[in-house]
Amino acid sequence: MYINSNHKKAQDLLDQEKFDASLVHFNKALKEAPNHPDILSHRGVLHLHLKQKKNCLDDLHLSLKLEPDNPYRYASLAYAKDFFGDLQGAIVDYQKAVELDPEDAVAHNNLGLLLEKQGYQQKAQRNFEKADKLTRIEKKMFDKLDEMEGVKQSGDKINSSAPPPGERIQPQKLEPDHNPSRKEVVRNVFTKKSVFREFLSFVSNGFKLKKDDKKREG
Repeated sequence: MYINSNHKKAQDLLDQEKFDASLVHFNKALKEAPNHPDILSHRGVLHLHLKQKKNCLDDLHLSLKLEPDNPYRYASLAYAKDFFGDLQGAIVDYQKAVELDPEDAVAHNNLGLLLEKQGYQQKAQRNFEKADKLTRIEKKMFDKLDEMEGVKQSGDKINSSAPPPGERIQPQKLEPDHNPSRKEVVRNVFTKKSVFREFLSFVSNGFKLKKDDKKREG
């Protein structure tokens, strides 16, 4: 996961929300491994925390340029664009993410939310249905793996019930005037397939159902 010791230190400091110190170590990490896409992507997340739009997008764009066929680079960039108010740009990048990885439930779900916001109800529904189906499949796979390996622990269980059909899951929306915690960001910005498990746990414990969100707004 970590490219060098400074990369690890930067991530540890980011966990502690020591953003200035984290940035120092991200910069050192990049000196040791110039233009490494993972370090750039993670530093881009740090810049998002700091609400530094240009620095955030510059890092994520360069990370994408270095790995143009990596769907998670597009998903990360899409999330940042949405955060900074570029809805249409975010839609385009999420569409590219699901084109490259049709099994990315997170990207399908987030794309559906943005399409719905734009008034494209039928297109949004297709993405919601795809996300729902993929979430159920992935969850069954992980539950089966846990059962086989016997690694389920009482304090870290994933709820066995998936959302009912037709109900969309929606991650907590970050707004530019909101100071996001690192956990809020990593649940929506992914660089590796392996972190999808955290998304599944978040489905069971932290997501707000779309209908509840509408009630709150009403």
